[in-house]
Amino acid sequence: MRLSRIAPLAAAVLALTAPATASAADLPTDLPAPRHDGSWTYRSPAPIGAGLGLGGFSDLVPADSSGREFWTVTDRGPNADAAVDTDKIFLKPDYTPQILRIRLGRDGGIEIVRRIPLRVPAGRTDPVTGTRYLTGLPPAALTAERPVGLAGDVLPNDPYGLDSEGLVRLRDGSFWISSEYGSSLLHFSASGVLDTVLVPAGSAYTAPGVRVLAILPAVEAKQKSNKGLEGLTVSADGRTLYAAQQTQLSNPDSKAAKKSRVQRVFRIDVSRSTPRLTGEFAFAREADSATDGGWSTSAISWLGPDRLLVEERDGLRPTVWTRLSEVDFGRATNLLGSRWDDPATVPALELDASSVVLGAKRPVFDAAAAGLTNGKIEGISVLPGRRGTVELFLVGDNDFGVGAVENGVVVPNGAVSRVDRYTLPAGAVVLDRR
Repeated sequence: MRLSRIAPLAAAVLALTAPATASAADLPTDLPAPRHDGSWTYRSPAPIGAGLGLGGFSDLVPADSSGREFWTVTDRGPNADAAVDTDKIFLKPDYTPQILRIRLGRDGGIEIVRRIPLRVPAGRTDPVTGTRYLTGLPPAALTAERPVGLAGDVLPNDPYGLDSEGLVRLRDGSFWISSEYGSSLLHFSASGVLDTVLVPAGSAYTAPGVRVLAILPAVEAKQKSNKGLEGLTVSADGRTLYAAQQTQLSNPDSKAAKKSRVQRVFRIDVSRSTPRLTGEFAFAREADSATDGGWSTSAISWLGPDRLLVEERDGLRPTVWTRLSEVDFGRATNLLGSRWDDPATVPALELDASSVVLGAKRPVFDAAAAGLTNGKIEGISVLPGRRGTVELFLVGDNDFGVGAVENGVVVPNGAVSRVDRYTLPAGAVVLDRR
């Protein structure tokens, strides 16, 4: 799927007191500017009930090499922040997250050509829906977030529930989905049936009929609420997953997380029937204006062995800050099994990374500077173009059109589900076809 290798990148040991940063000025100046050459909108969203339409596209995976068809996954369902920080308002509690195959039409529209609702194992019943279709309500064992209805009524937890964010499709047609609940990864068959969940060591999570493997480091349980694993990608041969946190861990506490710029990425061998964690790396995210941890990594894409295209974004529409960098972990410290996996380590990696080598970053694409008017980008996809160019596809999560809930009334956000395509010039990024 990819071609050649880049020139070696210098790996640097970065202390949080003075980490290297990449600004707009660091972007290549000797290359032509990216060209925006396509935009597609989901114009008439299918109704999902409660007066809402299908949306929440949270990743983008090529379905073939045409640049016209992609797989995406919807978010957990229409929701909004509640007055209490630990609560989340679910506007359609029985909504079932779906894997979608979409087609970019020549008329600028997006067509849904296949829908795969996610289901519990055969012979089991979801306790919320009373059917085999699961929901986006949180499992109690993976998060302290409390689901509530529009009227503030407390909703049930769902042991099968997931906050679906990242998506990959393996060669056998099956899918892996990253969930922000407890920093978990879930495997589904080609028809959308759940069979395996990966969780942090020490987790009490169980789900009837599901194989649960506690192979992620225990420290991963210190995620910020609703800020677990989000970015997800797979190597060209389909054997290796990479999963990235949305934000830094609350390690040792939430106060520290506001200052930290260290984010972890996990490498998982899925070539055998039992997945195996083989690598854990870190990189330094960019500093936002308030260093309050407000920016997110919602999407990553595989470029080559231990080399990823990593997004850092705001949540604004249109975006003010959405940038993509190539991060090379080839010389980075493999943290797996080290003291940095122990939540008791002092000082925590998130506060002092001076003794490890972080992934080397190279800026590739500044979406705001390129004129992107979409926002909350949660899916990126790259395909080889002509003469060394690269086609970059971006999709924004429109949150099912929900902006907020005020006095029991849904306030629309006016956002649509949209895919944008840019052509990056030759030399901007190199794809490995192996």
